[in-house]
Amino acid sequence: MTEYVLMFLVLLIAAIVFYVVYSRYIQPPPKPHAAIYVEALRDLLDGKPESAFTKLRQVVAEDSSNLDAYLRLGKILREHGKPDRALQVHKDLTLRGGLERQQKAAILRQLVADYADMGELDTAQAALKELISVDPNSRWAYQELLNLQEKAQNWDEAYDTAAQMLKLESSKSKRPLARFKYQQGMDLLDKREYHKARILFKEALGLNPEFAPAYIAIGDSYNEEKRYEDAVNFWNKLIEAVPTEGYRVIDRLKKTLFDLGRFGDIADICENILKHSPRDLVARLTLAEFHEKKGDLDLAEELLLQVIEDEPDKPRPIQELVRIYIEKTDYKKIEELYGNLARKREKRQGTRHDGVVDTTLIGER
Repeated sequence: MTEYVLMFLVLLIAAIVFYVVYSRYIQPPPKPHAAIYVEALRDLLDGKPESAFTKLRQVVAEDSSNLDAYLRLGKILREHGKPDRALQVHKDLTLRGGLERQQKAAILRQLVADYADMGELDTAQAALKELISVDPNSRWAYQELLNLQEKAQNWDEAYDTAAQMLKLESSKSKRPLARFKYQQGMDLLDKREYHKARILFKEALGLNPEFAPAYIAIGDSYNEEKRYEDAVNFWNKLIEAVPTEGYRVIDRLKKTLFDLGRFGDIADICENILKHSPRDLVARLTLAEFHEKKGDLDLAEELLLQVIEDEPDKPRPIQELVRIYIEKTDYKKIEELYGNLARKREKRQGTRHDGVVDTTLIGER
């Protein structure tokens, strides 16, 4: 019996010695959670989110105070199609006491992304407003809030947010705000509240005197009320203020001036646009159309030929010129026109980058 006891004691002592030697000299020491955290960050940079996720879970298990690790865990979950689980991780962080301002802001930023990913845009907006209260200088928060407000077509709130952004940027120009006033006006225009809509459109022009859509909308509102002279006057104001945008109201002016028996005014309007934009396609075609209707086919032909010379790939001027030739029964000129166009096309396609004509390509045609 004594022998068995002695053997047991010897084996026990040997096991203890082996454990001490192995743990001290053979087994590698466990990595501190800080080292694992660094490895997780490296995995994220290397595009290994699964490995990073595993290591981050180990980090938070050993160090629950590592807020950044929790934030990154939630972000990985969201980016892998689990925004609800990400939201839970991030919401739990808000329950912690003693959070610093920057920590609160970081949590709210992730919550915004979680809510947006889940389609809860109103809640995302609320989180952004809370983020702004925590960090009033966060341009990112203002921009995200503005994006959501525009998406929801909350133009009143979008205007206020955009104004705050300009203030944050110390911008003295209020021109970017014009489009929000314009959108507010469009909401009223859709409701046929023409007078109220015009007030907002004119406020938009006060913010940006070159905001073409506001001129157009004011003219449209007058046109809806059958105040055709006022509509024409405002569309003409667009041409005076921003002649390069004049093409946008030419069709409106053509119809309305025709109804008013003043179609002849369209020539002066086009000439005015062409003083500032000599190659304006719509103005040139409208002017050619005017001369054609007056019966001056030669002048219309001259204008269209010049347009085709400048814009050989535009089909409309070619169609208009062919129609004039048919009206004049001048079929030879139609043949010449298409021959010239074909030669120019071949020349463009057969010209090398160094300017040498590729005769082999031309010969194959």
